[in-house]
This record gives sequence, C-alpha cells and structure tokens, in this order.
Amino acid sequence: MYGLLGRAIATLMLCGVAWHGAEAAATPNFIFMMADDYGWGDIGYNGGNASTPNLDAMASGQHSLKLQRYYSGGPVCSPTRGTVLTGRNHNRYCVWTANAGGGTADFVRQEKMPLPYYEYTVAEAVKEKGYTTAMFGKWHLGDFKVLKGGNPKWPISHPGMHGFDIWQATERSAPTATTNCGCFTPPNCISGHWKQNFSCTNYWTASPSNSSHIKNLTTPEPGDDSLFLMDMVEPYLRVMAAKEEPFFLYIPLHTVHINYIAVEPYRSKYQKLGYDPATVDYLGAIEAMDVQVGRLRSLLQELKLSDNTLLWFASDNGPARGTPGSTNGLRGRKAMLYEGGVRVPGIIEWPAMISKNRVVHTPIVSSDLLPTVMDLLKIEMPDNRTVDGESIVDVITGQAVNRTKPIGFMFAIKHNFTSAYNATWVNNQYKLFMNMKDGKPARTVLYDLINDMAETTDVSKEHPDVFQSMQDEFKKWFVSVKHSAKDESGCYGISNSDPESDAWYEW
Repeated sequence: MYGLLGRAIATLMLCGVAWHGAEAAATPNFIFMMADDYGWGDIGYNGGNASTPNLDAMASGQHSLKLQRYYSGGPVCSPTRGTVLTGRNHNRYCVWTANAGGGTADFVRQEKMPLPYYEYTVAEAVKEKGYTTAMFGKWHLGDFKVLKGGNPKWPISHPGMHGFDIWQATERSAPTATTNCGCFTPPNCISGHWKQNFSCTNYWTASPSNSSHIKNLTTPEPGDDSLFLMDMVEPYLRVMAAKEEPFFLYIPLHTVHINYIAVEPYRSKYQKLGYDPATVDYLGAIEAMDVQVGRLRSLLQELKLSDNTLLWFASDNGPARGTPGSTNGLRGRKAMLYEGGVRVPGIIEWPAMISKNRVVHTPIVSSDLLPTVMDLLKIEMPDNRTVDGESIVDVITGQAVNRTKPIGFMFAIKHNFTSAYNATWVNNQYKLFMNMKDGKPARTVLYDLINDMAETTDVSKEHPDVFQSMQDEFKKWFVSVKHSAKDESGCYGISNSDPESDAWYEW
C-alpha cells in the first residue's frame, strides 16, 4: 500500500535535515487538515446528522479553540486552496474559480488559472527554518503534466513546485471511496447511489530528488479515501518523530465532495436509520473521515508530538447545492458569498499554547495560516507583495478578541474585473455585500453578523457611517487586488500595455 510513498520516505530519511533534541522540541510542528465541501452545519457540534465524535472532542478539548466564525478564503475549491498556501486573496494571482483540468479546452482553462510558480507559499517559508514539508490529498491548483494534445505552453503546477518535499496528490476532486478506481478497466468501484459514474482521478507523486519525474499509481486503491490518506500520513509522522525533525504537513481531504461514497460499516449504519441513498453516502463518508481525525490525534499522542503540534482543521467552502449538506440556517451554499458558502467548521488544537478551551467568535480566514506560521517562526516576507491574512497568534494565546484586517471576497471574476460577480467585506461585526457589474457595485447592502448571522436584514440605513466607511475600505482593497493581478501577476487577459490602463483603477 505504501509503495511510492515508502520509497519517498526512505529517501527523506537518508537526505533529511538534521535537527536534534531541545532545538527540535522548541520548534512547533504544523498540520493543516482541510475537508472538502464540508458545511458549517455538517459537523456534530453545529447540529450535523453525521456522527463526528472525534471532531467534537477536538473542538471541546482542553487545549482547543472552536472557531465559530472561521471562513474559507473562497466559496469554491481552488481559490481557498490558494489562500491557504499564500495568505493572499486568490484573485491577486488569477485563481478566479475552481481550477479546470482534464480534457477542458485551453480557452476555458485560461480563465481558471493554476497557482503561479512565483507565489510564495507557507511550505516555502518554513523550509527557510529547516522544516520538512509534506502534502497528501487533493491539490486542485493545476495539472501535474502537460495534457496530450493540449497546449504545451500551458503551465503546470504541482506541490513539488511550491515547497513540498514529499507529496502524493490528486489534481482535482475525486470520489470519497475507491478514489482512483475510474482509471482502471474494469473499474470495480464501490458505487453507492452514484452507480458507475466515475471519471479517472489518480494519485500522483514525484521523487524528492527529481521533482519533474511525476508518476501515478498503477493499481486501484480500494476503500475509503480518508483512510487511504491517513495510511500515507502515518508512516510520514513516524519518520518525523523518530528523526525529531520539525515538519509542516498539509492534508486536503476529498470528503465530502461529490462523488461521496460510504463504505462499511458506515453505510449500513445510516441505512438502518432510514436515510435516503444519497444521504446515507453523505453521512457515512463524513463519519469515516471523522474516524481518521481521531486516528491522527491518537497517533500524535502516541508519538509524543501532540503537545508541540499546531493542528488546524477546517473546510474549503460550504456544502454544494443539490447535496444533503447543511449550513444549519446560514444563508447560501458553495459558490456563494453569503455565510453558508464561506463560513465553515474550524478548530485549532495546540497543547503547548492553549491551556483552556475557548469558543472563538473572532473572524478567522484560511489566509491567516501563512502569516500565523511566519509570525511564530519569525520569518519575513521575501518582498513587499500584499498579504491579506493576518497572524492570529494573539487570538490563539487569548490576548486578542478582535480582528485587525477585514476579510475581502470577490467571486467569480473573469480576468478583466468587468463581469457580473459578487463581493463582500467582512469585519468583526458587519458584512458589506455587493453585486458588482462593470467593475462597480450595482447593489450594496449591510448585514450585522453578530445579531443576524442568517443575513436577513439590510441595516445600511441604521448605520450609515459604518456603511460608508466599509465601502471606502473595500474600494482601496479592490484597487489593490486589481493592481496585483495586472502589474504583479500579469494574468491572462490583463495586459500591462492596456490602452485603458489609466481607467483600470477607477471605481
């Protein structure tokens, strides 16, 4: 089962950076684990129907923070994944929406850009301090190899290009069980209510000594995908514990994106409870994931890594439309900028820094990961590029309850910022919601998220000063994001010699 990964870890053991004793103990490890399409109301403690005792225990543990206003950096997959790694809003580097791939035509793929090679990631940052980095799971920030018959100039983007020493990943979404089954004939997949509707999404990896030598799995992997991923994580962690080396580990799960498929005994459990076939698979896949969260926490304790490891669990966006996913009353779902699309479960566990459990209502976003890690390790940005996230070290230690930087969202822009899309600006209490057209707000409302988390009432007339100041703040940020996309990134469709460049920054 561990074939390719086992060889990669063996290489790592021979070539790893030497850290020893007290120096390693004083250096925190980082694990960022992210579910897929997992709604705010899907987790047990927020009213979810799936059994999630391990996540519930993690959230209520003595050394944990339950983040009740945690936001994904975007309302769909790829944008959030970009924010996790870069600390920057995804529109700054043209990851406009869910990254295209497979047989998608080039002209469409150019509107769904991969993570550019020049973006500075949290994995690259920690390597400056001698960390080993690993990633196991769903990448969804670009293809790993040039497509046959495709544009050979189309950029590839795999984890090894962005700071990860060891990685085994899929290019995009995959079933939550028998993940790569559709790549083989006959497929022999566990189908559930999805029947045999499987495309080929395989796991790929590269040699640590030759990141351009990309190989995929040559046999189907049976069973639950969260289990499969933890079967890769476990030997990696055992090696890290034995070597006493600090590590950064990124685990982006496939659960509970379609096709969600329950394996036994979870399928039978929810069938007996009387759920319809789709819900059986949905809830069963979530419980299977929860079991692996418990396995990870137990493993960290067994290896005596838990005290000095910052373990961060989250989701990449809200539940997809047409699925049994729940927002528990929040408005909207995946691909929307209402709370149900971007407010998701969030938990941080870190015994070395958290002595008492707290429920945190401070707005926190996936973009905060990079600045938080860099703050803890005293790493400086290599240049003056704008970082949208902020360090939450003071929130973790209990020294702060409010956020300094508001959180900005824009979705779904198409490279010229003139299409119709939505934008929001979120601070500690209020949310400015704008329907954008021709680069300007066509409709703007204000919600009070403390008193109206379901976003039912526009309070802009009751709070005109707040309404105006938030519009002014957003305008400055909007211009900054456009500047990054045009002048820093030179994204597809935005020319530095644009004859209308003088008007490009106008509101």
